Amino acid sequence: MKIFSILVLIFMVFTISMWAGGQDETEGATGEAPQELQKMNFQLNWKVMGDHAPYYVALNKGWFEEEGLDVNIIVGQGSAYTVQALDAGKAEMGISDAPVPIKLRADGAKIKIVGIIFDKHPNCMYFWKDSGITKPSDIAGRTVAVPASDGHKVMWPAFARLIGVDPENVKFVNIEPAAKVAALASKNAEVVFELYTGKPFMEKAIPVEELGYFIWADYGFNAYAHSYVARDDVIENNPELVRKFLKAAYRAWEFTLENPKEAIEILSEYHPINKDDYLVNLEVMMDFFKTDRYNENGIGYIDPSRMQETVDTVEKYMNIDINFPLDDIYTSAFLPDPMYFYDY
Repeated sequence: MKIFSILVLIFMVFTISMWAGGQDETEGATGEAPQELQKMNFQLNWKVMGDHAPYYVALNKGWFEEEGLDVNIIVGQGSAYTVQALDAGKAEMGISDAPVPIKLRADGAKIKIVGIIFDKHPNCMYFWKDSGITKPSDIAGRTVAVPASDGHKVMWPAFARLIGVDPENVKFVNIEPAAKVAALASKNAEVVFELYTGKPFMEKAIPVEELGYFIWADYGFNAYAHSYVARDDVIENNPELVRKFLKAAYRAWEFTLENPKEAIEILSEYHPINKDDYLVNLEVMMDFFKTDRYNENGIGYIDPSRMQETVDTVEKYMNIDINFPLDDIYTSAFLPDPMYFYDY
């Protein structure tokens, strides 16, 4: 009787093993095995700031992975650096101030804009009020601190001509990306170029009543700002990578705009930040999403007429001959469908 029981037990184990093996083979045959993720590098435009939280939200919540992507986020050194890094094959996609890839494409870079982030332009100049600067043109003859590859530096000639200043009539001091606040606080420079979204950090080092600033857009700089860019060969040979990245990124933007505190909390899990400061930084930035265009068409929408205005600004004020069609500069083909919205 004992021998019979043992034989029955052996038969049951064998049967279960065969059944389990059959299940594994079936999963493999039907394609249900775990998907191999496609690796890609994503180049930020700057050191990590509040407006970079969405990419870590997408990582944290698995949204890149859902799209089949393994995204490596690389800290940036300026918009021009982003375009150069992509053009050199160091990253597939990145963030750059829109006029920068337009200018550099005219110089031969094979880069195209595939989505917009800020719908308003946040370029700004900061100074001490006791410096005697009362209008943008007072920058003439001053010392200006800015990293060499910063988007402000690239676009300065356009803004200079808008405000009636010879672009050569300032003395530039090259600084590291993280040194902007210190350069102004120590008065090692009379003016520092920085995004308006950096205002909370400036106010940590300089008394609010003594900090002056001008937002370029308020003085005629009518151009698109932060944008997603991709290499031409990536767009041509791997269009689904671009489409999938943008879907996850804009999904994360929608979440971040609706849940800024949680987004900053997630960002803090990846980088050592002052969460209170970065939350204020993010909340300031959110105003650049509150436009009729985004309200009607969704986050990331590219308005052809506004893109043309951006190109016109680059061509007219940066003395660059744009001898290629608008379609060579941007495409809306990879934006999410349906689009994501910010319900403000």
